[in-house]
Amino acid sequence: MQRTRALMLAAGLLAAQPIYAGEVEDERVMRVCVDHYPPFQILQPEHPPIGENIAALELFASLLQRQLTFIASPNFARCLHMLEQGSVDVLAGIYAKPERAAFSYFLPYRNDGRFVFISQQTLANVNDYEDLSALSIGVSRETEYFDRFDSDAGLNKVQTNDVISATNMLLKGRFDLLIVSEVVLPSLRARFSDFDDKLKVHPYTHEEQRLVYFGVSKRHQMAIPLGEMQAIIGQAYEEGRFMHAVEEFATHHLEHY
Repeated sequence: MQRTRALMLAAGLLAAQPIYAGEVEDERVMRVCVDHYPPFQILQPEHPPIGENIAALELFASLLQRQLTFIASPNFARCLHMLEQGSVDVLAGIYAKPERAAFSYFLPYRNDGRFVFISQQTLANVNDYEDLSALSIGVSRETEYFDRFDSDAGLNKVQTNDVISATNMLLKGRFDLLIVSEVVLPSLRARFSDFDDKLKVHPYTHEEQRLVYFGVSKRHQMAIPLGEMQAIIGQAYEEGRFMHAVEEFATHHLEHY
């Protein structure tokens, strides 16, 4: 990937303090859609969202001298629709797909992680990709995993709303396998006390060498030229500042891992 080049940022950028939707409606605000997807995004009653993506978004807003407003959503698919409609400005943690380029700009965030497959204990081990062909696999709606899997029309994929409802469906035997990002396993174990008694993680995993992006709606209302955003966010990515923010979050929130 061609790297973005820019001048060094001026010192003294404003720190972005999160606010809730409806409090401020002007170009100084950065509207962000978040759903509950630990440890990336964690929604807690009576508290602002936290998580890896939230830490990165706080830096993103600070670099652009904007103030965050979080708009909660039941799932990622709804967030993606809001980005397309321009009812939110930014969505963190998306892949650059041609169909999304029609309504979103992509600004680099981090490298992708590993995907794993989980099932009930009784299922025979999935040792390679070919073992998937005979099984039904739960997927979260509008979520991208890896190219071979996403484009394989021969696989029996069962659409679910989110990873929590999908895990409940797996426990009830609604499908054979569930694909998830490896980093969410600790939060699933914390939420489902019988996880290790009833479920298992299979030997076959997949890690694709690609970038994860911030998606910026082409209808955003932040009044910042695209070139300026690309320069500022691209330089921060090259300097590893977003991953540093993520690592800082993980260090101080080990309970989510």
